[in-house]
Amino acid sequence: MAGLMVGRGGEAAVLRGMIAQLPKRSAVVVVRGEAGIGKTVLVRSVLDEQSGNGVRILRGACAPMSGATAYSGLGATVTAALSQSVEAGQFPSAAAARAWSMQILTDVLDSDAEQGTVLMVEDVHWADWSTLDFLAHSTRNLPDRRLLVLLTWRDETAEPDRLTWLGELLRTPAVIDLPLRRLTEQETSQQLLDLQPDCTTETVAAVYARSAGNPYLNVELVRGDLTVPASLRQLLLARLQALSAAARPVVAATGTLARALDDDDLLAAASGVGDAVREACDSGLVIRDPADGCVARHPVVAEVAYDQLLSAERRDLHARLAQHLAGRVRPSATASELAEVAEQYHRASDRDAAFTWALAAARAAEKECAFAEAGHWYSVAASLWQPSDLADDQAPPRLVLAERGASLLGGVGRRAEALALLESAVTASDAEVGTLEALMMRGKLRSLDDDLAGALADVERARRLVPADDDRALGQLCIAHAEVVGLYARSAEQAEAARAALQYATRAGDTRTIGQARAALGAVAASEGRLDEALEETLAALGIAHELAEPEDIAGAALTLTSVHGMRGESDQALAVADAIQSDLRRLMVDEHWIEGVIESNAVFTLYAVGRWDEALNRDDSRGRPPSGPAYKDAELALIEIARGNLEKAVELMRGQELLAVDDQPMMKRDYAGITAELRLLQQRPHEALTLALDAAEISHDTEDELVAGGLLRIGLEAAVAAQSPDGFDRLVMLLRRAITGIEGPALAAIVDGERSRIRGTPDPAAWRTVVQEWSALGRPYWEAQARLRVAEALLAQRGQPGARAEAAGELETARHIAERLGAAPLLGHIQELAKLARIQLDDSVTEHHRQGAVTTDSHPPLTERELQVLALVAAGRTNREIGEALYMSPKTASVHVTHILEKLGVRTRIQAATKATQLGLTGNPPTT
Repeated sequence: MAGLMVGRGGEAAVLRGMIAQLPKRSAVVVVRGEAGIGKTVLVRSVLDEQSGNGVRILRGACAPMSGATAYSGLGATVTAALSQSVEAGQFPSAAAARAWSMQILTDVLDSDAEQGTVLMVEDVHWADWSTLDFLAHSTRNLPDRRLLVLLTWRDETAEPDRLTWLGELLRTPAVIDLPLRRLTEQETSQQLLDLQPDCTTETVAAVYARSAGNPYLNVELVRGDLTVPASLRQLLLARLQALSAAARPVVAATGTLARALDDDDLLAAASGVGDAVREACDSGLVIRDPADGCVARHPVVAEVAYDQLLSAERRDLHARLAQHLAGRVRPSATASELAEVAEQYHRASDRDAAFTWALAAARAAEKECAFAEAGHWYSVAASLWQPSDLADDQAPPRLVLAERGASLLGGVGRRAEALALLESAVTASDAEVGTLEALMMRGKLRSLDDDLAGALADVERARRLVPADDDRALGQLCIAHAEVVGLYARSAEQAEAARAALQYATRAGDTRTIGQARAALGAVAASEGRLDEALEETLAALGIAHELAEPEDIAGAALTLTSVHGMRGESDQALAVADAIQSDLRRLMVDEHWIEGVIESNAVFTLYAVGRWDEALNRDDSRGRPPSGPAYKDAELALIEIARGNLEKAVELMRGQELLAVDDQPMMKRDYAGITAELRLLQQRPHEALTLALDAAEISHDTEDELVAGGLLRIGLEAAVAAQSPDGFDRLVMLLRRAITGIEGPALAAIVDGERSRIRGTPDPAAWRTVVQEWSALGRPYWEAQARLRVAEALLAQRGQPGARAEAAGELETARHIAERLGAAPLLGHIQELAKLARIQLDDSVTEHHRQGAVTTDSHPPLTERELQVLALVAAGRTNREIGEALYMSPKTASVHVTHILEKLGVRTRIQAATKATQLGLTGNPPTT
């Protein structure tokens, strides 16, 4: 088949280059294209060149009916590692069990081969989900060097969920997409001349006219009859029609198993007629290799042969194969061997045998940690179940099978499949065994599918079925209720349910529910601004989640923890949690957890709030980004672009965010409205900004989301002032009055006073001084700079006030420095414009002095001007009360400043801070009272 390499020089060079680079780097390559385009020929030819070069090559392939046979695409060499005597029950969670199996398979790829290892998997579009999961896991956790994962993919046959898998794979930076094109007429000529040197120009033209440059079709046409139809399927059908009726099922059988067939398999397919097997092999449509087994000449051959069988002929073929395979099953049979038999009986429509073997395949797959396939076979068993099966003590009731299947499918990310299973299985009757468990599982799946009403209906129905003395079930029911309403910012209801869950779970000794309840209580405490309590509860929940290796619980607790650290201004801690949790989830999960996107969003927002904008923009963009649709963090990145005046980039980032902004999830609606309103203000469209803020405030009002709507209130009030709408101003304050709470409460209260003075035309510098102090204490430099601009505006409006002009100049200078450091061009423009109007010459020496104060000769973050003043007083031995009196702030605010200073200097005591300050020359002269 050397002629089939024509036109593939560039692609072959890429593959050779990747193999040559194996000692230095790892990679994943997806070779894809239509049937007959030459994917297999290309990869096999390049790999055959490596014989004797020190490269270890592991080969696997998928088949049309291999989708329910676990790890069928990886080949015997790789999957043999899973034969160790271990069961999923030995692990703290299903996720830990699956992580173990992934690590076992990964260890096979980590060899001492001098030049590295190549794992080739052909026809991945047919792969089972365990194979796909392993390939995704390997891609996400690719070693630095010595591994090349080489995949082939046929474009036109993939199912939608597998196309989604491919899309996510291709967005990974380490993956190289290598699509194969059709040959040109000149390349077709070269290919045909390599195969038949006497091929004429007329023949080349005739072949190309019918093949359109498909390499495999070129070969078939030039060796056959040029009058046959021009599609590959039609050409192969013509070849099949030349076979006898007895030989055609033999060809079709090559596509029915997830492996190459042996002679006995072919004889079973042919009803024991050896001549039929020989005819199929002699025709060249079946390639018989005594060592490697029998396969179709091309996968499409098996597909076409199978498609041509009548329904009854197919059932007969599967029945013969099923009886043959069942007779070879040993007591120690693997899940894959049992799945082979179950698949054949199921396709043979033998209900009784299919049910028995499906149940056996499900149990074996679950023990081997192949949870996607286990879920599939439990689902099949549930669909085949009949009341007569209750006579078998080993056969569980129908709903028990359905719930188990849904639980396993949901756990590996097949939520739509799991929900569909339970939607069809659960009936209106509460009497059927397994109804309680099925309702609780369906409620959880419905909540994740944004069906709040359906989820709560299932929880309430399940509540009626729980025995009053079953503390474990009651606890699990209460936490299910808490988790559902928690997704919709109903925190009072969430807290009540979580407290009840904690009480029941503690009595029952249900550790996981205890952890989930504490996580829920931590989330509520965070939303209400009780940050110390939130931190305590969430850390406890995260510890339990880690101990049990439950990725859902780890992700949920980490989500709250990053938010709490962000609200406390602890940016480094928030980033550390986000990075560590991503590592944990990568180990326990194959695909990216959706909460990773929210965690990453929290991390980016924290960097935005503390002024580390470049760091936020330079974080790995693939983190927290789904294969399709918007990423949560895009909204936070848009805030930075807005603040820097990059409107086009901000608009691009916000495109698609409206998909997340739905009315029944007010937190999403609020975030979207607030950021879009900020964008509209920058675009000089204040009335639109105010409308957005008011609409979102109406949705958040009187919900627990109102408690965390401070950002919306802040930007909405600015919009009301810009739009000169006192009514809109008052409406916003009324709707979001409960947002003025928590750690940002004092700043927000002062902003309300300051913005009210502006809309009345009498700007109050005192209110804005308070805003400056509060934002400075919380380490929010951008908002601090905005407030300093407002102080200057208010001071300059007080003409003739002694010292007002000098103070305004100082505020503008400090604000300018912050804006320059952040790259906040629009804010800097407003500062410079006000200075110009007021004829204030911004002093470069003042800027230089400020910069010197902010510089650190250590690796510590810079101290703000206010922190330097506080530090000087700390070094002078002043108490928090004395510092507050000297700097006109409360002792509590002084305490917050001192805490930030200790963190930034990396010390634990005030004495250590004073010593460090002296060493670094940061003390200056302490202000006097």
